[in-house]
Amino acid sequence: MKYLFIIFLIPFISCNNSQKKAEKENWKTDDYINQKQILLTNEYRFGQSSSSGASAFLVESKNNTSVICTAKHLLGDAMGISPEVSSEDFSEKLDYWITYPRNNKLSNDTFKITELINKEINSTDIILMEYDNIDANTIQVLKPRLTTIKKGEKLEIIGCEYSDFSCHQKEYNAVMNEYDINGVMIIKSTKTFDASGFSGAPVIDKDGFVVGVLSGAAEFEGEYFLWVEPLTKVKQFFN
Repeated sequence: MKYLFIIFLIPFISCNNSQKKAEKENWKTDDYINQKQILLTNEYRFGQSSSSGASAFLVESKNNTSVICTAKHLLGDAMGISPEVSSEDFSEKLDYWITYPRNNKLSNDTFKITELINKEINSTDIILMEYDNIDANTIQVLKPRLTTIKKGEKLEIIGCEYSDFSCHQKEYNAVMNEYDINGVMIIKSTKTFDASGFSGAPVIDKDGFVVGVLSGAAEFEGEYFLWVEPLTKVKQFFN
């Protein structure tokens, strides 16, 4: 299937086929949105450039530790960071970066970023970061799914529209459509919504495993498509 529209990054909003898929996560109940805080937002500064907003989440990495995950394009013009910060220069140029829930309905945890983990230069729109936990950690840590997502699989995006000031997090349903030539997932939302602020939001499968990071969106012929960087592109940090 060919698309004639242009992919764009969401401003102010990130396969191992033989891996056996685990069972459903215990926290993934019908009302998990109001029981387990998952979605985080960001506030950060590099030199004279600062920004706030977009999305992030905690994901389980090696040795049962967790890291902050978000979209790499938060380091560039899409979030008002100029000049763009390269992965190599992240630690040197970082003044501060904190991430926390949009409101304290379920948690008031704050995380202070200490270091970028995946420093290699590539086009993958995912960054993983180490953190110090300023407050007690009550945020739900997601486990990664590192298997191929099949066409038609049901997925959920966890995010907040900027216009919804009372939102702590909401779920938006989608289905897997296809992988593009660069291995990016193209998923189709079941409804149109304002995806501003969703950059870096987690996309999970029906069992609660995170499959990727939201990167961009576009509407075409009345249907709403979103681009998701799969975590398989950084699987070396999870295996």
